[in-house]
Parts: sequence; structure tokens; C-alpha cells
Amino acid sequence: TAEKYLEVLQKQRVEFEGLLARKLREQEDVLSRHANAAVQAKDESIQSVVNAAAEAQNAEHEAEIKSTTERIEREAKAKFEAELATALAEEKAKFASDMETRVAAMEQMAERLKSMEQALEVSRSFESGSIAAHKVSAAGLAFTAKAESSKSAVEELASLKAAAGEESVIGSALAKVPSSIKSGVPTLAELQAKFEKAYSTGRQAALVPEGRTGVGGQLFGMVFAKMTIPPSPESISEGEGAEDKSPEYVLARARRYTQLGDLESAVGELDKLEGEAGFVMRDWKQSAMDRISLDKATQVIKM
Repeated sequence: TAEKYLEVLQKQRVEFEGLLARKLREQEDVLSRHANAAVQAKDESIQSVVNAAAEAQNAEHEAEIKSTTERIEREAKAKFEAELATALAEEKAKFASDMETRVAAMEQMAERLKSMEQALEVSRSFESGSIAAHKVSAAGLAFTAKAESSKSAVEELASLKAAAGEESVIGSALAKVPSSIKSGVPTLAELQAKFEKAYSTGRQAALVPEGRTGVGGQLFGMVFAKMTIPPSPESISEGEGAEDKSPEYVLARARRYTQLGDLESAVGELDKLEGEAGFVMRDWKQSAMDRISLDKATQVIKM
């Protein structure tokens, strides 16, 4: 009986140990699942934290990288702009300096060119003036040579006018040359010779009695001229004779001035004549006035 009891106890012990082992295994399995679940949850939590930290760190890194990149870009841009501005300023200064040098050189060249042009113009003017002066001189000599004679000087006058020009002093003098230059103006000697004939005729006209006209009057004048003595040089230059306005004294003074070569004074006396005596002396007086004008013109040309 004890053996059976022991056997039962042994059997119960084995069954208990088997049941305990099964319970332990079940408990171990439960604990293992719980532990695995807790570990997995913990792992998931840790992974979530790690992921969040990584994402935050990545975002922070990206922001820092972006900020650094932008800062570097700004600094590089500012540096580039500063270097570009400096380079541009240097180039502008160099260009301005080069331009100033070139402008100065061009101004010097312009001044030299201007000086050369002025020198050339002076040379041309001198040469032209020398040629023109030679032409004027030659034409003036030819004209005065003819003007001092009683020959026609139309061609010489035209040549001198062309050489001297109308606006010159000589041109102004030539404008006063009488038109009788075409046929020739009597010389002083010729006028002195012609005056003697004109004087005789003029004296006869001056001695025609008042109221007498025609051939009869002229005959009276011729007779009176032959019968009377003309005023002497002394009587017309002194006392009342010097102021006497009678035709005979006027003619006598004009004759004396003509003999002395003073044509202007002679013409001045003849201007006092009136009537037949003035008419008779008109042609000689005009010739004398033409000679006076022509002589004045030639004097200007010779200056």
C-alpha cells in the first residue's frame, strides 16, 4: 500500500510538474509576448522620436544650409558688385584719362592745324596781295601815263578798275574820272595854249555893249577889244583890280592863274562870268575841270 501511495504521489508529482511546466511555459509565452509587444512599442516609440529628431535636424540643417547659402550668395554678390564697381571705376578713370589725353592731343593738333591754316592763309593772302598789288601797280602806271597826256585812256581805266576793285581807295578815285577820258583830256600845256584863243574870244564877248546882239554886237566887241588895252598883271593882283568883278578883270585873272598852272583858281574866276562871255569860255572851263579831276585821281593812284 505504501508503494502504491508513493506511486500515486510520484504520479501526482509528475503530473504537477508537467502542469507546472506547462503553466510556466504559458506564463513565459505570455510574458514573452508582452515583452516583445513592449519592446516593439518601445522600438516604435524610439523610432518615432528618432525619426522626429532626424526630421527636425534635417529641417534645421536645410534651413542652416539655405541661410548659409543665401548669406554666401549675398556676400559673393556684394563682393562681386564691389569688385565690379571698383573695376568699372578704374576703367572709367582710365578711359577718362585716355580721353583727356586724346582730347588734349586733338586740341594741340587742331591748334597746330589752325596755325598752319592761318600761316597758309597769310601766305596765300600775301602772294595774292603781292600779285594783286603788282597788277594794280602796272595798271596804275599805264593809266597815269595815258592820263598825263591828252590821249584816250579807256582801256587803261578799265584795266585799273578791274585790278583795284570798286571798293578800294583807287576805285573811289577812279569813280571821279571824267567821261571825257574816252576821247582824251587836254594837258595843262594844251589848256594854257587853248586859253589864249579862248581869252581873245571871251574878251570880245565881254566887250559887246549891252543891248547889242547878233553880228553887229560881235563886231563892236572885236573893235573894242582891239582898241582897248587889257588889264595888266599888276592891276589885277593889287588894289581894286583884285576884287573887280567886271568880265575883263575876271578873264584877266583867269588868264594869269592859267599861266601859273593854277587851274582851280582859273575855273573859280570863270564861274563868275555870265552871259555871252560865260558861254564862250564854257568849253575851256569844262576841259580844265576835267583835267583837275583827272589829276586828283592820278595823285591818289601814285600814292
